[in-house]
Amino acid sequence: MARRGDAERLDQIRDTIIKNPGRRPGWLARRLGFDNKTLMRALTQLEDRGDLLVEDDRGRLTWFGRHR
Repeated sequence: MARRGDAERLDQIRDTIIKNPGRRPGWLARRLGFDNKTLMRALTQLEDRGDLLVEDDRGRLTWFGRHR
C-alpha cells in the first residue's frame, strides 16, 4: 500500500504530464524539482497503479488514461 505522500506525489507528476503533454522526463523532473532518478521511479509507480503513459520515439511522454 502506498503512503499518502507517495500518492500525492504521483498525482502531482500525473497532473504535470497531463498539462504538458509531449515533454521529456528530464523536463518534468526539473519542473517539479525532482532528480531524474526519482522521476523515472515514479513513472514506473504510475504505471504499476494503472496510469497509462505513452512514450514516443523521442522519449516524450503523454498520459493516455487509467487502466481499471
